[in-house]
Amino acid sequence: MAQDGSKVKRSSQTFCSCGGTHNGLPRQLYVLECLAQPGQTGEVPREGLVGCWREPPFVYCFYDRQVTDLVEADLAVKGFHVTGRYEMSSAQWQPRPGPWTTVGPFCIVCPCHKKDVPLTHALPIALHLGLVFGSGVHPTTQLCLKLLAQVFDPESMKTVVDLGTGTGILALAAARLGAQQVLALDVNPLAVQEAAANIVENDLEHVVFPAAAEGLYAVGRFGQLLLINLEWPSLCAVLQTDDWKHFPWVLCSGYLEAQADTLHRMLAQTHDLRSQTTEKDWVASFWIRLSSSKENMAPHSPEP
Repeated sequence: MAQDGSKVKRSSQTFCSCGGTHNGLPRQLYVLECLAQPGQTGEVPREGLVGCWREPPFVYCFYDRQVTDLVEADLAVKGFHVTGRYEMSSAQWQPRPGPWTTVGPFCIVCPCHKKDVPLTHALPIALHLGLVFGSGVHPTTQLCLKLLAQVFDPESMKTVVDLGTGTGILALAAARLGAQQVLALDVNPLAVQEAAANIVENDLEHVVFPAAAEGLYAVGRFGQLLLINLEWPSLCAVLQTDDWKHFPWVLCSGYLEAQADTLHRMLAQTHDLRSQTTEKDWVASFWIRLSSSKENMAPHSPEP
């Protein structure tokens, strides 16, 4: 759970206060880190449960109250061995943006403030924020949003896959830009649940389709544009598989400048770098498949 906030994909801004909760979350979170036994299928005890963050072989159970001995005993019976206990405010877990945040052509807005957004913002993205990351204020998310807006071609990038969708923010952005079908994938069932709620909030159920992936290898053969904004170990794991290589276009982020050479060597085996941008040591890059490099597409020059 302990992470270096400057080197992981966390936001660092103030949050929009919605009623007495932290944008839908209780002000205080009580977390149990549990090691799940192989083949464990039991339900997590529901008393006070806010949500479960599954990161095999661990499950992080978030509660809105101090966890009782009875709940812990029930967890043990159902195959969950408690290995850690944490208490934190919701703001510590994931700081939130203000009522709205402008990123490129997008306006990321808390649903309770949709009516307050200036009409000059043509591409609103309303986000309910819970336990899942993707508030729109972290540099990697902002880099992806800006770069996506620059390179997106609705005529050729009709189908999009967002791997590691989180709240669904990049999938929703692709839909706002004109994608006809967007598959929002995540290995975390809680992320799929929260992304689905945000898809409904934006009236994009006919365009964006959330789905739980069995693993990072489950990219499949659907899609023309692949969006990947993941933590560094997960990002490397994806690029060591093969299915991503069939995508004509790949937009990639979640890595630091110091890691760029390593990542670029993996991508450059099948794709050509067309655009790159950086912010606060983070990098986002846009790639076109080498076999597609002569297709009818406006060129993009790599940026320093």
